[in-house]
Amino acid sequence: MISFNKIGKFLRAGRLYTLPTSLFPAAVGYLFAEESPNSFSILCFVSMAIIVLHVASNLLNTYYDFKYKIDIADNCHDETLVKELLHEDEVLNGAWLCLAFSMMFFGSGVVIIRSAHLIPYVLYFKAIFIGFNYSTGLKFKHNCLGEFVTYITCGPSVATFVFSCLSGGKLSWEVIVASSSLGIAVAAVLFARNVRSAGHDLKCGVRTVANQLGLQNSLNLYSLLLLMPYVQVTGFAILYQHLELTLIWILAPVTLYFSYYPHRSGVTDGVSALWDRTVVNFHLFASYYLCLLYYVTGFKV
Repeated sequence: MISFNKIGKFLRAGRLYTLPTSLFPAAVGYLFAEESPNSFSILCFVSMAIIVLHVASNLLNTYYDFKYKIDIADNCHDETLVKELLHEDEVLNGAWLCLAFSMMFFGSGVVIIRSAHLIPYVLYFKAIFIGFNYSTGLKFKHNCLGEFVTYITCGPSVATFVFSCLSGGKLSWEVIVASSSLGIAVAAVLFARNVRSAGHDLKCGVRTVANQLGLQNSLNLYSLLLLMPYVQVTGFAILYQHLELTLIWILAPVTLYFSYYPHRSGVTDGVSALWDRTVVNFHLFASYYLCLLYYVTGFKV
């Protein structure tokens, strides 16, 4: 059973610091959504459904990475089970409990919407499918698909889910394109982590894009992933005549530095600190991009 005196450890195991990767694209969906009398209530419930489902996915990842001996004492992304901060059953039960709460929040949001729409259901249960099969089942993470499913989920899917819930089940290509740059930025964060642990993952039988390409090719692809969101935002700005979004290039020198730094000869921490720098870059890019979208959509609150 889950003990209440371990809430802090569960919050740590849930990796709450990763939640912005879901909340930023959710904000994109909200900014483009149509106004309705129950928008705020629906937004609260669907946002909680997203947050708790994200935590459930993180707990499942922690459990199966430990079970498959990917997280070990010498190399681990989460120390919860490696250092026995929680028992395996507690982490697994916590994941199922979070999944149940997520469904409850989603169901409450559906009740407020008062009409059944196919798109929110499809996107929500697709997220559950991906969350479970990321580390086990189909093992997307183990078969070079981690970055792809991360891009889909933490980009167009989350943004479209929120937009559809708030807009009567509608689908918007504008929202999909607008959120794609955030999906690419999140995929870059995951890729940076996989570059850092490429050797260990390969020993554990986990095939990632990073350990299949090799270090130099991975660093080249890493630079491309960091710059692609800028190109994508520019294309979106031109296509939908939101030229104010081209101001995103103000941040480009910072991203160029991050993309160039690991390629420098003699930089000993070029790869070891790759993930930390990429996280900083993601937060800077996503925050500034949302500010620009906030302006483009008419200062929606």
